[in-house]
Amino acid sequence: MGLIKITVQGSFTHPQEKEFSAMNGGHAQAVTQAIEFLSGQFMSDAIKLGHRLHSQEKGPEHGFGEK
Repeated sequence: MGLIKITVQGSFTHPQEKEFSAMNGGHAQAVTQAIEFLSGQFMSDAIKLGHRLHSQEKGPEHGFGEK
């Protein structure tokens, strides 16, 4: 069965590794759990970090929110 692995490292607030397995409810459930993880507290923390870095005049090479 499928497995989604998310590794958070570097300047992110809480480095961690998360796994979401299709064995626990199927493939769509694994995708849903991964999206919930990324869009929940993780997204909130990333936004706060971005604001903090911006106030320190630090940021990504191409600007915040740019590809």
